[in-house]
Amino acid sequence: MDTETLPSGARFAFWEDETVYRAVFHVDQQHPAASDDNPGREEAPFRTINAAAQRLQPGEKVVIHAGLYRECVRPARGGTGPEAMIAYEAAPGERVVVRGSEVWTPSARPSAGYALRPTPEGAPWMAELPEIFSEDYNPFLLRNAYDYLEQYGNLSDKRFLRRALQRRGMVFVDGVPLEQVYRFRDLAGHAGAFWVEEPGRRLHVRLPGDADPAQHKIEVTAREQIFAPREFGLGYLRVSGLLFEHAADGLPVPQRAAVSTMRGHHWIIENCEVAWANACGMDIGAQTWDATVPDPTGGHIIRGNTIRQCGVCGLAGALGVHHTLVEGNTFEHIGTLNLERMWECAGLKFHLAEHCLIRGNVFRHLHNALGLWLDCSNVDNRVTGNVFTDIETLAAAVYMEMNFERNLVDHNVFWDIRSADPAGDSSGHSGSAIRSDCNEALLVAHNFIGRTQGYGIDFSLNQSDRRHEGRTGLCRANEAYNNVLYRCPHRVHLGRREENCSDGNLFDLTDDQYSFEIAFPAPGCYQNLAGWQRYFDLDLHSAQAHLSAEVDPETGDLNWSTDGSLPTTQPVDALPESAHRRRPGPSRD
Repeated sequence: MDTETLPSGARFAFWEDETVYRAVFHVDQQHPAASDDNPGREEAPFRTINAAAQRLQPGEKVVIHAGLYRECVRPARGGTGPEAMIAYEAAPGERVVVRGSEVWTPSARPSAGYALRPTPEGAPWMAELPEIFSEDYNPFLLRNAYDYLEQYGNLSDKRFLRRALQRRGMVFVDGVPLEQVYRFRDLAGHAGAFWVEEPGRRLHVRLPGDADPAQHKIEVTAREQIFAPREFGLGYLRVSGLLFEHAADGLPVPQRAAVSTMRGHHWIIENCEVAWANACGMDIGAQTWDATVPDPTGGHIIRGNTIRQCGVCGLAGALGVHHTLVEGNTFEHIGTLNLERMWECAGLKFHLAEHCLIRGNVFRHLHNALGLWLDCSNVDNRVTGNVFTDIETLAAAVYMEMNFERNLVDHNVFWDIRSADPAGDSSGHSGSAIRSDCNEALLVAHNFIGRTQGYGIDFSLNQSDRRHEGRTGLCRANEAYNNVLYRCPHRVHLGRREENCSDGNLFDLTDDQYSFEIAFPAPGCYQNLAGWQRYFDLDLHSAQAHLSAEVDPETGDLNWSTDGSLPTTQPVDALPESAHRRRPGPSRD
């Protein structure tokens, strides 16, 4: 199967690091002679990564040896092209951890000045934070969000508001995070939690089991980011094989993630791990709507990484995400802050992306977050060969929103997609596999969709009054061909009947009851397959049969079989070319 061609018919613009590195520096904090005053040779290495970051020139790289480095790496410059890059890489076979936290050995004493009712057996203790927080960044003073709440927050929901207004700082006990509570009184019901006293220099804490803090290793986040240049727009950097943990970044927007290109271009970030970011794991765009987008922009390669345990988003890109390859990554346990109604929560979320190839990734165990979200004016992007499993969301595993040009979602596996609406959602729009809202010209083809609570394929018109680029989205020219839908009680939704098409699909016979919906023209209606075909000329070449299927959420392996008729699949073999050419509305033949 061709996975290199974009919906426009053009081949994705691949590139690679072609640099023959003329100088190699070394960082090795465990070396007895390590010092930042050294020249950085293997026998006289630097102690910190930042020392190397200030020295590196185009065509040079640093090899980082095993150790735990507590710093934010600030590259001073970028490379000048594929033949003259700057690289940061872990030494082969060595584990390099870069953390934004510091060890905290508190002078703990029983909490005073506040009362818990009822008083727990293990009364909380309190202690002042280390002096490091009196310097330039105190995440326990700063709240998660401010002005962004006004536009996107659910201000009538007090529980949502409390989560959004918590502090950015995190506390880890033996590597496990404590829960942050909003008020001191909430500690009464939470062993394994902390509360931040105003103005943000003292914590009140209960360890799990009300344990003695002196018997445990306690770490507190101290830095907003872990790898991020100070200057905007650096290009041609490669970051390979590093583990980044414990960033105290705030909620987007702006997107200032644990690992950030800071509006850079042509970065390669590969085989890294990003974990325990308060908000976002990685950002590769212009970060905010008010940004001056650099030229050049985009051109990134994000591959082979694991991004996990992020409060809001795994990989974020606002403006300037062009010609980017996202391949072979794993996004898991995203949405831990439970703030999906801020509408920036997803394993991956891009805005205005163009000519991107997103293939062969795994999105799993995402709760209170979408899987993949392309929001507003995304053009010529292909989402292919990915696995989406165990996703609990208010929207969908793949959400295509207000895009006016062709995008393609093909050959993906969707399994166990559920609604995160605590009140339940009988409409089927929450917890869908693929949802396209006020979207146009989307092709959904050759996907396997199983055990989905919401719609398998949802071409909706829910934001019909939203305007972008001087117009509203029409929900026209969307197509769904040759997909398999298993255990999807809501199969296909069309916000508008005209100029949308569904055909050549295989449906599980068990689900054939009110499983298709058309919302407009009014009055809306629900149909089974027979009515859908007879009265709306939809899915004329589709079929339904007894299906059985299973997906392993850890490996992504799919096994399925059918007993019954198969559909007449539609001609989308040369997928991108025919997708661009074909118009909706098959005839009855």
